[in-house]
Amino acid sequence: MNGKNMTSFESIFKVSNTAETGLPDKVFVFARAGELGGLGSLADTVSLVEIEPGEMLPDACIAQAHIAVVEVDPADSRSIARLDTLRRMRPHLPVIAALSQVDLNVTRLLLRKGIGDVVEMPFTVDDLLTAILDVEREIGASAQQDVALAPVIAVQKCHGGAGATTIATHLGDAIARKMGEACRACIIDLDLQSGDVASYFDSSSRQTLLDLVEAGSRLDDELMQAVATEATSASDIIAAPAEIQPIEELKLAGLQQVIAMARRRYDIVIFDMPGALTNWAMSVMLAADAVLLVGNDSISALRQVKRKLRLLQDMDYHPSRVAIALNNAASGLFKKVDRRGIEDALGHSISSMVASDPQLIEQAQTQGVLARRIQRKSRFTNDIEKLADDLLDLVEGRP
Repeated sequence: MNGKNMTSFESIFKVSNTAETGLPDKVFVFARAGELGGLGSLADTVSLVEIEPGEMLPDACIAQAHIAVVEVDPADSRSIARLDTLRRMRPHLPVIAALSQVDLNVTRLLLRKGIGDVVEMPFTVDDLLTAILDVEREIGASAQQDVALAPVIAVQKCHGGAGATTIATHLGDAIARKMGEACRACIIDLDLQSGDVASYFDSSSRQTLLDLVEAGSRLDDELMQAVATEATSASDIIAAPAEIQPIEELKLAGLQQVIAMARRRYDIVIFDMPGALTNWAMSVMLAADAVLLVGNDSISALRQVKRKLRLLQDMDYHPSRVAIALNNAASGLFKKVDRRGIEDALGHSISSMVASDPQLIEQAQTQGVLARRIQRKSRFTNDIEKLADDLLDLVEGRP
């Protein structure tokens, strides 16, 4: 910020608590009294500790600190030594060094000692707050990276009418329930041109995946929560745009941000992939923990399943991370399916033969619910539960 903005910036922060300033709690500034004189407006927000640069920092303050701003006198060996002591006491404490004159060599020395940032003295409220907030953002980003990310399953339709969306929506709910009572799934509809995950739940959210992708730096937990729509007690959906979009124009970087946030917020993430595998769609699928190829037992459909298998193999996607579900499988005394013969032809095992029950599925979709809400026990729901077990074992690395 430039000098002419400083007055208004300082006036914003002349308040009495950290909730109003947006500053983190337990920020300590250690400097000589003369250097602290311009920080009076922060006295109720930041702990200002008057101390000479050669004196040892108070243990009680260091023990409490969330961020420490420490005056450093490069000419005083005791001032450098206390940084080493501070590092031994609190090796992970974020420290901002305050210097009367910022020198490149000194800055390099401080960086080698693990100092996160440097601010020039005499202090201004503007510069100090900027440095503190920058460090706090870095702490938040590191904390987010330490959070275990949810596994991702990409559900890929191998031909039109395969029923991949039906399987994806049912799988998200089933896997989340199996993971635990408080777990939730997020089903992201990546089919920008014909995605209808939202219609399966009779949802008409005004905001869609595109709002998240285009949010850029505005993407946050609040926006994600506003766009995600509750589908079941265990799953949310992020809908595809209502209007047909040019599929190649989706920004991969923005989509990756959305995926990363979804993986932090949820316990399992399911992609309902588009039929056309664009560059960004391939990137997303290859980054998934598992890929579920959905087809049926017709000759033409099995040919497309095999083509997708070969594509994944050509891209060095490990076959052990690929599952196959044949939907709308024939049933009945005179409609046996040669599962072993199909597996031999594909060169890959089949995880599930999902029973055909069009009447049940149509009734569920008409009411905007999953099939198990209509009929708790059916061949279709039993097959989905078994498929959910297999995929959960796959993404969790269980044999």
